[in-house]
Amino acid sequence: MIKGLNQEQKAAVEHFGSPLLLLAGAGSGKTKVLTHKIGYLIKEKGIKPHRILAITFTKKAAQEMAGRVERMLAIKPRSVSTFHSFCVRILREDIASLGRNFDKKFIIYDQTDTKKTLKDILKRFNFDPKEADDAQKTISKAKQTYRGDLVEYISVLPFPQNQYAETANAYQRDLEQSNALDYDDLIHHATHLFVTRPEVLGKWQDRYDFFMVDEFQDTNEIQYSLIKLLSGRNRNNIFVVGDPFQTIYTWRGAVPENILKFGREFGATEMRLEKNYRSTRKILDVANIVIGKVDRMWADKVLTLHTDKEEEGEVEYRDSVDHDSENRHIAEKIKDLASTYSYSDMAVLIRMSFLSRGLESSFMQYGIPYEIVRGLAFYERAEVKDLLCYLRLMANTRDRAAFVRTVNTPGRGIGKKAIAAISENFKTDWIQALGDTRLSRRQRGNADLLTGMISKHGDAVEDKPYTVLMSIIQELNYLEYLKGEYKEDHEDRIENVSELCNVMLSVETEGKPFSEFMEDSLLASDQDRISQEESVKIMTIHAAKGLEWPVIFLPALEEGIFPSERSIMSGAALEEERRLFYVACTRAKEGLYLSSADYRMKFGRTSQMLPSRYIGEIKGSYRRK
Repeated sequence: MIKGLNQEQKAAVEHFGSPLLLLAGAGSGKTKVLTHKIGYLIKEKGIKPHRILAITFTKKAAQEMAGRVERMLAIKPRSVSTFHSFCVRILREDIASLGRNFDKKFIIYDQTDTKKTLKDILKRFNFDPKEADDAQKTISKAKQTYRGDLVEYISVLPFPQNQYAETANAYQRDLEQSNALDYDDLIHHATHLFVTRPEVLGKWQDRYDFFMVDEFQDTNEIQYSLIKLLSGRNRNNIFVVGDPFQTIYTWRGAVPENILKFGREFGATEMRLEKNYRSTRKILDVANIVIGKVDRMWADKVLTLHTDKEEEGEVEYRDSVDHDSENRHIAEKIKDLASTYSYSDMAVLIRMSFLSRGLESSFMQYGIPYEIVRGLAFYERAEVKDLLCYLRLMANTRDRAAFVRTVNTPGRGIGKKAIAAISENFKTDWIQALGDTRLSRRQRGNADLLTGMISKHGDAVEDKPYTVLMSIIQELNYLEYLKGEYKEDHEDRIENVSELCNVMLSVETEGKPFSEFMEDSLLASDQDRISQEESVKIMTIHAAKGLEWPVIFLPALEEGIFPSERSIMSGAALEEERRLFYVACTRAKEGLYLSSADYRMKFGRTSQMLPSRYIGEIKGSYRRK
């Protein structure tokens, strides 16, 4: 289990009997260590595969880890998971122990469902529905720390705007009424179960002998609490891997100090991986210079990356006159490199998403195939969401978000006042609420058709989602509805419906339950959606974390863009920008192409830009073009 490992990797794999914190630099082979550690525990320590819990952050990373273990041992590990998927597993089994109005068939609200629900609540309280984004962020942040029962906790929170406390309470009540949880609820409710139900905690503690956590620098407060609770009976058998200098998600709750906290509270042994197997020396020189200037609080944790790849590689910087000439230069360089590399070997990493527009124009002009990894995911498109909400409502007749979307799609003449009356009559589910509400003759006829459809297919949707989907498309005359509702792009929308049918056919053929499919699609990350097509990828640096390409382009290295204007006035935010630049550079294996523009258009006017401070810091480490 230690063949092919360097000395530091071997030491981490063979360490046993006390908590271990492994500081693993970019490209240092941490996934290799994690998978070999699982193999070592199974083969040398006799731990059963299903009794090793390995947790990471993305489905892609979990699948890669599980796949490597399976190839290495011909054993399929059953307990490699993301935080959210693991908590779904806990709640599917034990949510009834919360003593609340949830059952194991709960559904998971995505961002669209959450925002729509909050908008409706804000309207209900005569607040501005445009504040739904702020309300969602505030509530989400509150749930990332465990302070007890969620409803009680939220009711006393000092929200920045008083209405958010009232909004948050109504939101939680709506979720419970719908038998629904949002992303943050998954971890919060699982943690609350462990804190308040010792018998549930004990049961889950007894299932595992060893615990592993990847990307530990990205854990938030409640994730740390969950791991601490879960490993309580086996505190010596825990292994966490992280790099504080790849912490780029504090804006969504990550607490890099958890690395320091783990070392103190668990009395962990600390080891380091500093040999890089990804990038050439010139690229690492740039990364080391920039990260060497971090806040002194982290000075003793700085990892100095080194490599055996002494070949030249290339780090190049070009200062263009304006953003158009910068984008043309990038396109020309890609065309030039295409004689050596494939298009899929190259990526353009951007600090802000607006930069993609100019890149797109240049790439189209030069005939460069590209993919923008962002934007509206397939399952968030209106026509796909419509039909999925019908299936969701059939699977869970308490689902408020699904009901609100489907009740008037296609139009049934059931207006806002009627929907408000139906909501007031809700007792057990939306079929009951529709039946108990006085409606006009036309509305009643349409409501009865809807409830009839839901009742007709409700028992079949879990096992036969394709069969049910085809039926409701026909019963709703949904394709004709699209033609009338979206005259300009109905053909594209019909193609999306066709693709959804293909997906559901695969789900049904594989015997996969509809609820499991929904979990997989809702908990997927941007990285899980990257295609394998022969194209240059354009994506934000945040979305690129954990990925790598032979060639990376970093455009718009200007003060106010990278580092961002908002961060310049905050020491902590500037530290995160520095880490973000470090992450961006270490995605490159062989070529790193940096660029900036002297002038850029802002609000229709030409503005002069200054090169990013990072360009000054690494002067002498790049070739100027």
